[in-house]
Amino acid sequence: MTTASAKRTRDRVTVRFDGPATGRGPATWGQTAIRRALGRLEPDDHQFNIDWGGPVEPGLPVETACEVLRGLLYVHDSLRTLLHEDGDGRYVQELHATGELDVRVADAETDDVESVAAELRHRLGGLRFDYAREWPLRVALVTRGGLVRHVVVVLSHTAVDGWGLPRLVEDITALVAGADPATLRAGRRLNGPMEEAAQQRTPSALRREASARDFVLRNLAAAPARMYRAPGGGGYRRAVLRCPGLAEAAEACAARLRAAPATVLLAAACAAVAASARRSDCVLQVMVNNRFVPGLADLVAPVALEGVLYVPDCREPFDDLVRSVWKASVNTYRFAYYDKDRLTEQSATVPAADTTCWYNDRRGVVAATAADTPDTPDGAAPPGGTARDGLTWSAQEGEQGGITFALHVLDAPGALDLSLTADTAAMPPSVMEKLLRQMAALVREHGAGAFPDRPTPARAGRGASGGSP
Repeated sequence: MTTASAKRTRDRVTVRFDGPATGRGPATWGQTAIRRALGRLEPDDHQFNIDWGGPVEPGLPVETACEVLRGLLYVHDSLRTLLHEDGDGRYVQELHATGELDVRVADAETDDVESVAAELRHRLGGLRFDYAREWPLRVALVTRGGLVRHVVVVLSHTAVDGWGLPRLVEDITALVAGADPATLRAGRRLNGPMEEAAQQRTPSALRREASARDFVLRNLAAAPARMYRAPGGGGYRRAVLRCPGLAEAAEACAARLRAAPATVLLAAACAAVAASARRSDCVLQVMVNNRFVPGLADLVAPVALEGVLYVPDCREPFDDLVRSVWKASVNTYRFAYYDKDRLTEQSATVPAADTTCWYNDRRGVVAATAADTPDTPDGAAPPGGTARDGLTWSAQEGEQGGITFALHVLDAPGALDLSLTADTAAMPPSVMEKLLRQMAALVREHGAGAFPDRPTPARAGRGASGGSP
């Protein structure tokens, strides 16, 4: 580390960075989709900041941590990219070759390291990003004994989605071990969203994108106009049901049916949602990783988009429903990489369909957002709700962009968390609780015992949230 690359003051260090690419051009489909979604949440869009980082053992010199950060900014173009809105309401990305990042440094000599880190995480994560003027990451280093003991990183969702974080983890580990940033960058088909945008304009990508929009429009045409009563007016709440053993039950059921655990969880969600809406069918916006698309496997950028899953009969026996959901979901995963602006324009030509119910299987994602964790301790509940048997509730939630609900499956210590954020005008707390408990009960019931062998489909690929069909 040289004085040319970082300047230290008492409570911060300014890291000067550079990168091998620069440019300005159209935003990618993923950048545009997430930027519009965040815009609908303003001023509460900070709730989808991505919280990442953790303890550093046995500790690093501040200079080494800054050098690692410089290397990471060199390797990943999305961390040096700003988003601007042009005069036509479209988004433009601007990739910078050089810049400076102010990194906070907090000394924890007289305090608990974890407490200092938690306070910094709360402070940095609670502020919305200025997407056109602020680098899409904030970093703080907590030191003790002259060494960095904890790193706090808050990322803008415009720079990365959850499934891009494992690549960041791998690259940071390599950089700490002394890897050369140029070597890490070399050999990848795409190094950032500027290159991704160029690929999206190729003839083959445009053909695939058109096919994806056609599939989504067909599913929307078949879907109900409204799953629940129109959202709005009730205020949002979040309930989290912690489910020990649910991952093992999903694995057991999947093994018996020669399916994937993700398909079992998705089928249980469809059954529980349809039952809570008092319908036989179900339509969900299912988040899809999209990193099975050629060139995207190593990309740190927002490439995940929603696929539209429509299941016409969710009341059939659960084993049969798992098979039906598997068949319906294969193309949902396959056709989830598209230009959402163009899809929105075309959607005006099909009958109204409900696009307000969201499902996101986030197992394996190594970061959290502010929307993941209840604000109240175990046992607390909002008025009209209950709190027992692993169910916790948040206080009143902020703006959610007009959704009816968002259902997340999350890893938890020795368990899975089923997290449901819903508009209580459409889904009262009692209905929210019933949905979560029914979803968990279906998986446990059908993963617990021996069942007759039946003909089953071949194993699906990786899961709904990140898998290939």
